[in-house]
This record gives sequence, structure tokens and C-alpha cells, in this order.
Amino acid sequence: MRWIDRGPEPSGVAGYARQFTQGWVDHFCHKIRGRPTDSYWREFRAALGMRSSGLCWYCERRCQRDAEVGGRKATVDHFKPLSCSPKLAYEWTNWVFSCSRCNGDYKKNKWCPLGYVDPATSVEQERPDWNFDYDMLTGEIIPHPRLKSDAEAEKKAEDTIFDLGLNLIDIRYYRFQEIRQFVADLLALPPEDRQAFIDCSLNKPMEYAGAAAMAVAQLRASGAI
Repeated sequence: MRWIDRGPEPSGVAGYARQFTQGWVDHFCHKIRGRPTDSYWREFRAALGMRSSGLCWYCERRCQRDAEVGGRKATVDHFKPLSCSPKLAYEWTNWVFSCSRCNGDYKKNKWCPLGYVDPATSVEQERPDWNFDYDMLTGEIIPHPRLKSDAEAEKKAEDTIFDLGLNLIDIRYYRFQEIRQFVADLLALPPEDRQAFIDCSLNKPMEYAGAAAMAVAQLRASGAI
């Protein structure tokens, strides 16, 4: 997971919010209507996906625009689920571009007491790169060592990793292979060419760019680059 700049709210979102939000509030908060059938947030899926070059904001795999292939179909997830935050049904800042696997198979309607790490938060110390690190020996995403002094922040990071399936065996395998090749290619370059390679790879961005950035930070800290 890496930080995503969600960008400004597109035109049209506010109009849908005015027209349809109350129906979700009535259903989940007041129990006076059936579950609404509107889902106009899907109209903004492409706008969200453009912010990450089509990569899932959770697992960082490349999403498919239409066909379902290996759980990679692009969807819009409500970061705070409709069931507990219906007022945010049409809130731009609550929408996350997500593959169908992360959204439908793992996160679903879950919301822990401490919440989850938000990939598009505006608060720097709540961003993924502050909360997570990459284990280059195992390919796992782990809570950042800096969280050891903050039990709640560490638990929030752990819950995010587990509930979103960020260390599932197949994701971890492909992430490990991608990062291992990235590091090998980086170290094979002359020192003067390495920053350009990093910038090109991470700004493109490649799959698992967040983990790659964490690996680069470790290489710098160790003096390897």
C-alpha cells in the first residue's frame, strides 16, 4: 500500500449526494426503508483509478477495467462501510479504487474499532509509508518499527494488513519477486543512474510501488545506495 493523492472532487458527486444519501441513512440508521439500489459512485471509478495508474489502492495489483480475472476487476470501495457510515455513501473522500478481491473478498463491510490505514489520507502520520514497512526477506508487509511505542497505531496497522489480506500467499509471492528484481536492477546500475531509475519505476508506477519505496528507504538507511 502507498499513499494516493485522491485529488479534487469531480463535478457531479455533490448532486448525487444530495439526491441519494438520505436513502442510505434511512435504511441503516432508521430502518424505515429497504436497502437502496443506487450505486452511482461507480461512475467515478475511472477518475479514482487514474490517481494510481490503475493499481488497487490496497494490494497494489493492476486492476482490470471490465473483465473479472483473478479478483482484479476494478471496483469502488467505501473505505468506511455503508453499514456503519451511510452518510458517507456519496462522499468523495470515502471512496477507494480497489480490486474486487480486496473489496469483496477481504475488506467487505469490516471496520475495526481503531479503523484502518487510509491509503489517501491527508494526514501525513496516518499514511501507509508511516505505518508500514516491507520485509525484504519474506516479502511481507509489516507494521513499521516506529509504531512499537504506540500500541494503538501498531494494532491499527496489523488489523489493516490482516483484514485486507495484504500478506496472502499469492500476493506476497508476486510482490517478493517484483521487489527482488527491482532491487537487483537498481543495484546493478552505476550510482549516478540509480535515482533516475527509482523515479521512473515509482512514478510510473510499477505494481507494488509502495513496497518498492519501502525497500529503497531501507537500502538508503543501510548505505547500500
